[in-house]
Amino acid sequence: MKRLLLFFALVFIATMGFAQDELPTVVPDRPGYTWGAEVTPHHKIIWDQGIGYEVTPEGENTMTLSNTVLRYGLFENMELRVGSDFIMYNKGEAIAPLTGFSPLTIGTKIKLYEGSGLLPSVGMLAEMQSPHIGSKDLLPSHLAPSMYLIFENGVTDWLSICYNVGEQWDGESTKPTTFLGLALYFSFNDQLGAFVDTYNYLNSEEGNQYMLETGLYWQVSRRLQLDIEGDFDAQNLGKYYAVGCGVSWMIN
Repeated sequence: MKRLLLFFALVFIATMGFAQDELPTVVPDRPGYTWGAEVTPHHKIIWDQGIGYEVTPEGENTMTLSNTVLRYGLFENMELRVGSDFIMYNKGEAIAPLTGFSPLTIGTKIKLYEGSGLLPSVGMLAEMQSPHIGSKDLLPSHLAPSMYLIFENGVTDWLSICYNVGEQWDGESTKPTTFLGLALYFSFNDQLGAFVDTYNYLNSEEGNQYMLETGLYWQVSRRLQLDIEGDFDAQNLGKYYAVGCGVSWMIN
């Protein structure tokens, strides 16, 4: 009898260990402007939430009081996403700050290919900004779509590379802005890591922009990750900067 109880106890412990290994881990879409190909686990919700502060060479500054993206794992390889920002935009001392919600963004990210060897994982992200939902002074005149191809290579246990290419429309002009992003992610251990990111906007109304970003992230648990980051403009070093922090939380 004792041997039988011991056998079932060992089976129970082994089963619990296997179940723990199979638990999904939070897949953040932050920090950084370059996305990875992974999507939210099936039937899970991930809440990416951040705050930030940005200063431009023209003396304008923006406080993002709430940068929110909710992502739901609709299928094993597809997520639905919805998001908006609550911002305080200050154009100058003589003009009152503008406070409100940015246009509602809805979209989907699909993982198209798992990747094998030197071949990267491949994903696609498509989003649309609404001209009807948000604060009036922050809304675009028309629908503002964007679409990106996402590639991700796991080089080693401690290094992965993500690179994106896409097109964005601002809802005002028919001419799109081309987006190019490249990020290196370094893992110091199972919980702590760092990243370096360059994200670039080409042929925009403001001309070409070449941005740099770096930061740290800490995976507190399977469900929770914290991050901090700082941004710089390669063409306006010392005149442009942005700082921020955030959290990614996976909800059953």
